[in-house]
Amino acid sequence: MAQLINLRETEYQTIVTELSKMHTDQLQCVEDVITKLRNIVTSDDIFSANQTSKKMEDMLDMVTSDIKALLEQVFNDSEAGVANMISSITTTDSACS
Repeated sequence: MAQLINLRETEYQTIVTELSKMHTDQLQCVEDVITKLRNIVTSDDIFSANQTSKKMEDMLDMVTSDIKALLEQVFNDSEAGVANMISSITTTDSACS
């Protein structure tokens, strides 16, 4: 495999692994921000205002359910795209050997 296109199978796997790790890290950062903001607006010791806190909680719920879900889908699609690209490169390289 990969005789003409100078990439090796381990390099392909590294690309996929690193992309997946980066996406996981980014989603964890989003989740951390959501959690910290939720703690701020729901804690009586930090910041709490009846109407404002409820609206912030609603916004954080929307970010969690809608925006984060969209990010996950985009990340999954991009990982699938990379996997398809790698498969195409491998197929092309094998056919040219």
